[in-house]
Amino acid sequence: MKFTAAQFVDHSVPLTGLVELPNGPSLPFCREDYRVRPEIRDQYLSRLIEMRDVDAQPLTEEQRHNALSLDDVYVPVGQVAFQYQDYLLVARKIPPGDMPQSRVPFNMELISVKHFPGMFPLSLIAVLLLVLLIYILGRMVTVRIGHWIVHKFESLIISRLPVVRTVYGSVKQVTDFLFSENQIEVRKVVAFEYPRKGIWTLGFVTGESMIDIAVAAGEPCVSILVPTSPMPMTGYAMSVPKSEVVDLDLSVDQAFQYIVSCGVLVPPQQQSTIERLQARLKPEQASDSFEEISSS
Repeated sequence: MKFTAAQFVDHSVPLTGLVELPNGPSLPFCREDYRVRPEIRDQYLSRLIEMRDVDAQPLTEEQRHNALSLDDVYVPVGQVAFQYQDYLLVARKIPPGDMPQSRVPFNMELISVKHFPGMFPLSLIAVLLLVLLIYILGRMVTVRIGHWIVHKFESLIISRLPVVRTVYGSVKQVTDFLFSENQIEVRKVVAFEYPRKGIWTLGFVTGESMIDIAVAAGEPCVSILVPTSPMPMTGYAMSVPKSEVVDLDLSVDQAFQYIVSCGVLVPPQQQSTIERLQARLKPEQASDSFEEISSS
């Protein structure tokens, strides 16, 4: 951030055109190592001559200070010079051994001290500029020229890097899936026995499974997303034979409510009662179920 600001805000002046000041006063942090403009030098020497004529005594350090305006003093830093007041701000903050010796580093420190006395404003501006840059790049990518630039970059540069192209391709597929507007298409809510026979698990059919899996199973299979409770944002992708899948009379929203509540919120049409069991089970199954319910 400071480096970027130093490219646009430059407080330095060219060292050419500045001259040394004969018999000048010693200044804090730079002593006699400073420069002035030729006209300032001439004015300063004229004031010294006037003071000598008046007092007829050697001039004191205080008198020489009074004859010079610090606003007209410049301190050399590399090939340029900075006004003494600005040099003083940086010199008071940085130890003498760490003082920058060129224009850009000194300008960076001067900007941070003079315009951003605390780190918070500088950090805030850096974050805002970063967000603005990301927004502009995003807008460029969404238009036709942005797509063309990205495509050329991928085909001419990324595709020629052996390791990078593999990693980039995989990451791009994941990010395109996560951040695209296309959502997972849930076709229906089903149940199947998992992780073993007799234990039923709820899942969402997302599509047809892979052909190699169907060949190995000897029948068509479906891809099922099994979300976890109570956080359905994660889960498992499974391939299950169609003959082992039971379609449920549930909407996707009702299924999510059931999963998030860990099975507490059962939709009204799926609530199990004796009358409903008797109506839907076969006679022999219904009698066995009623005996189990009564015995429990």
